[in-house]
Amino acid sequence: MAPKQKFTRESILKSALRIIKIKGNQALTARNIAHEMGGSTHPIYSEFKSIRGLKEALFQHTYNYFIEIITTENSPKSFLDIGVNYVKFSRKEKNLFSFIFMNKEFKIDMKNFGNIDEKIIKFIKNDEYVQKYAVKAYNVIFYNLWIFTHGLATLMWNSEIYYQDVNVREILKKTGRIIIQGLEEKK
Repeated sequence: MAPKQKFTRESILKSALRIIKIKGNQALTARNIAHEMGGSTHPIYSEFKSIRGLKEALFQHTYNYFIEIITTENSPKSFLDIGVNYVKFSRKEKNLFSFIFMNKEFKIDMKNFGNIDEKIIKFIKNDEYVQKYAVKAYNVIFYNLWIFTHGLATLMWNSEIYYQDVNVREILKKTGRIIIQGLEEKK
């Protein structure tokens, strides 16, 4: 008798992430996840109880993956690098970007936007330009730049328009200067 395979919560989420990455949210079914893992649907329903429960956990797992990518890809050294990575993610990982930000099942709660990932806050605090202007309103900087960067990323995700990374960097740099200088002038 062959030993039973053990599927962990993490392995189920990783399989589901691969499905979304390759085929999109519409392909996310228990049967497809089971096929990706080489097993049955039983471990999925044992761990998550429902597809809705799985999708809720997967949403958080995918968002954490997104944060990991934008804060580590190409060894970012500044907040500007994070913004460039954000836009690159929207172009490179269209299905994941769609699952996180264009998914009507899950909405980003703008009330909790003050709870910014600490990795991103670290980049803002250490950013040379932010330090130069001694702006300490990190959440305000993040919120304003996030809205602009998200708009640019969505434009790149949803259109044939393609800017090279150097162009994205320049657009974000100019916008960041305007926002930070505007905050400095308010003091």
